[in-house]
Amino acid sequence: MADRALCLEPVELSGRERSVLRSVAARGSGSSLSCELEAGHGHEHVASVEDGWWLRWWPGRRVLESRAACAVAADGGERCRVPAGHEGGHSFDLAVRPDADGADQVVADAGWLGGRR
Repeated sequence: MADRALCLEPVELSGRERSVLRSVAARGSGSSLSCELEAGHGHEHVASVEDGWWLRWWPGRRVLESRAACAVAADGGERCRVPAGHEGGHSFDLAVRPDADGADQVVADAGWLGGRR
């Protein structure tokens, strides 16, 4: 049973993106983000910027958008924290484990078989 990791591709919000977020009263987001999809996904990366706001990026293009979150919930009621229509596993399928160096490594529950949900 192999574990699946988060992508964690880093990205910095641009000044224009931060300005747009201020104009819609979004608060609390830092400018350093990382992809929240399961590793091995297609070319599009996704990071939550603020509740309901997402930064999507891929080579040569970036999109800051308001979009509904995934509506799927775990048996215990925890809701998925990535946008609707995302690739890979749901956020509630992910766990944090220490790697060989003792640092936290985020991985997904291997019980999910992959594909789009």
